[in-house]
This record gives sequence, C-alpha cells and structure tokens, in this order.
Amino acid sequence: MPHSSIGTGLRPGGPPAVKQPATHASGRIIASYGRRGVLDPGDGTKRRYVLKGRRLKAVCGDLVEWTEQKDSPDALVTAVSERSNALERPDSSGKPELIAANLTRLLVMLAPAPEPDYFMADRYLCSAELMGATGLVIWNKTDIGPDIPEQVATYEGLGYDVLAMSCKLNEGLSQLENILVDGINMLAGQSGVGKSSLINALVADADAAIGELSEASGEGRHTTTASYMHELKAGGQLIDSPGVREFAPVIRDVQKVQAGFREIGRLANQCKFHNCQHLREPDCAVKAALEQGKVSLRRYESYKRLCNSVTMLLKQDH
Repeated sequence: MPHSSIGTGLRPGGPPAVKQPATHASGRIIASYGRRGVLDPGDGTKRRYVLKGRRLKAVCGDLVEWTEQKDSPDALVTAVSERSNALERPDSSGKPELIAANLTRLLVMLAPAPEPDYFMADRYLCSAELMGATGLVIWNKTDIGPDIPEQVATYEGLGYDVLAMSCKLNEGLSQLENILVDGINMLAGQSGVGKSSLINALVADADAAIGELSEASGEGRHTTTASYMHELKAGGQLIDSPGVREFAPVIRDVQKVQAGFREIGRLANQCKFHNCQHLREPDCAVKAALEQGKVSLRRYESYKRLCNSVTMLLKQDH
C-alpha cells in the first residue's frame, strides 16, 4: 500500500511542499455582537467572523482585514482600518462604547407618538456635528400628526434638513431614498417611532435579512443590542439601531459641547471670554441671544444638561 503524503508536507516524487501564507482579504462589518458578528466580503455573500485577540474591537460600518481559519468556517478578523468617524455613547460604567463607524449621515426619527424626546434628538444631532456626519431629522407618522411641531421646526431654522413622512401613506419615501443613495446612513430614535416600518419600506426582504444575520451570528433573532447594516433598494446602506430610552455622546472636554449645538457654536467667538461655557459667565453672547429670543430656551436647556452630564462623567474618570 503506497504511503500517503497527506499531512506530511511532502509531494510524491518531489521536494517538500511550500506552505502557502494565509490569504488576507478586506470586508465591511454589517453586524457586530461583541467579539463575533457578520461581515460582507464585497462579493454579495455574508461571512460569520470572530475577532483576533482581545484588544481588537469592530462595529457596524468598520472596514476590516480578515483571513480564513483552518479549523473553523468563520473568518478571522485581524485588523480594523482607520475610521473616518465613530458614534459612541457611555456604557453603564461611564466608559466609551462604540456603536457604529464611518457614517455619512445620522438620521434622527421623531413622531407624534410616542411623545418626542427632543433632548435625546439634540444629543444625536450633537454627535453628528462632533463626528463630522450630516444630521437629518425625520418627522414620521404624518398620518396621525400632519403638522410639523414648533420644536421640530426649530431644527429647520438651524439649517438641518427636516423630512416629514408617513410609511403608512407612502409619503416622503422617495425623497428620503434620493438622500440616502450614497454612503453609510444610520437610523436612530426612540422605540415606537416607526424605524422598523421605514426599514421594511426601504429594504427588500428586511425581515429575512435580519433573520439571516441573526442566524449567522449564532445569537438568535432576539439580540436587542445589535445594529444591522442593510443594502437599500435605491442604493446606499442604512444601519438600523435598537430603540433606546436615553443616549448621550462621548465628549472628553466639556468645552467641546458647544460645537455640537450650531446656534451656540456660532455665537461663542462673540463672548467676552474665549473659554466661556455660556452658563454663568458675564458678557456672554449666547445668554444675550437667549434673552432676545434668538436661541431656543429648550435647546439651551439641552445644552446645559449635556454640559452637566459631561462634567459628571469627567469627574468619575478622575
């Protein structure tokens, strides 16, 4: 019986075989569950992956390098490319938690029901400003609340695009599709504002896609902490994030909070003191504009709350 060369590194009648190096390929993370998730290799397929090493972190939207594994069908992610931006929030212990990366737009959805949390909307828009993404406000469910409320109109006055729409009546969908055709977009908002309905309207077989990703992740369909990146029918990608009760951006210097509020950032250089926080300082251009009705009282209250929150988190770190 001839001797088998399998596993010996030898070829019959020839010199020892040269071991081929692992082939590295690139891809994009489309779902992340801690150290595991799903990536798109760029060929229309989906691959389960596992991260190499404990220090490596990857989130939805990340571009990564990966390689095959000998003992597992899962891709091994070996490196994460430099991010153009990242959306973060403090976790339960106050440490930064990555949510998504490389975003072009951050869509903040509000609706007549549940009652809008404008302070949360402000914080998402603040994040968009600070990370260099475009903030967009969606007023959904115009079938039950056709008129844009004053608080939402305030965002238009600040230069944000505000899109009124109704998935139920199929109003505003084509306009939104035209906006989202390029880049990576992320949809955020409270539970119940209609994010799932919008995803189903914009994404072909959205439910099937989420089920497929959940199965591929090995985490099941009820993973509520995960975000999914969908390919839109009209072009572009849309990340669907879970509904949240609260959100705050990660800001490491309280002085930078003002850069996330357009109307405050524009007035900052008119204050007497260059490091004015627009809280108790004299000769403050922001407080003067507030008294004149040129700055929204509610938006200013939102700014103050975020300043206080950032200050408290920074004290905890020290």
